[in-house]
Amino acid sequence: MSGNQTSGGRAALGARLRALRAREGMSGVSLAAELRWVQSKVSRIETGRQVPTDLDIRAWGAATNTDDSTVDELLDQLRILRTAHVPWRRRASDPVRTGAAPSMLELAADATLVRNFEVGVVPGLLQTADYARVRLAEDVGSDRIPDEALEDNLLRRLQRQQVLYDSTKRFQFVVTESVLRMLLCPVEVMRGQLDRLATLIGMGNVDLGVIPTGALMPVAPLHGFVMFDDSITIATWAEEQLLQTPADANRFRGIFNRLSGIARHGEGARQIILDALTHLRAPA
Repeated sequence: MSGNQTSGGRAALGARLRALRAREGMSGVSLAAELRWVQSKVSRIETGRQVPTDLDIRAWGAATNTDDSTVDELLDQLRILRTAHVPWRRRASDPVRTGAAPSMLELAADATLVRNFEVGVVPGLLQTADYARVRLAEDVGSDRIPDEALEDNLLRRLQRQQVLYDSTKRFQFVVTESVLRMLLCPVEVMRGQLDRLATLIGMGNVDLGVIPTGALMPVAPLHGFVMFDDSITIATWAEEQLLQTPADANRFRGIFNRLSGIARHGEGARQIILDALTHLRAPA
């Protein structure tokens, strides 16, 4: 299924759901209140910018007095839609990727549980402004991010971090010790980044695990990924992918749990971070 076909399928499903809401004389706000969702979730589903889950479809059907046969048709439509991965490419002319797929900001806003594994870089939600600026500057001047877009993209990344202070959400991060040791930025920037990671340990809704060097890995850490509930995002140099099938969710949830199981958490993680900070030296 191509990107255009996937986008069209989301829009068609959203239009059917919107028609069911309108038939009952319900506004998007009232439906969101009935389902205890944020109103933006209703809007994104109806406009095809977010793929609903099976539970979302059933809840929508119950709230709009939809008969079982129609709900079954909608579930079949959803299964067809979710049989393919949904890739998107970063475009210099459209760094926000409007309309192609839900943004990271939107996914984070809706999720109640965020899981993030990284093998090479500090997770985006935990990056300091200086560290994030260095990361984004890698793409400046390329076909990924034009020069003038850097500060706007940095602002969006920092805005996304505000979800960390939402006590209704939980965040689980697992990184390899190499993330703490690899010098991808000036030493003074890395010092500030490591200090921030150490202070985040102890936040009630944030769990940071560090896999120490030398640990026996249960799976090969081929790449990092982020799970927003059951939606998975993977970034490569070529593109970013959004995976939303139940099979993908089960597979990546299992991988994350296995990696988290060998990580040091709490004070154990803090000690690894402080050791990295102590031994941080400028390159010769």
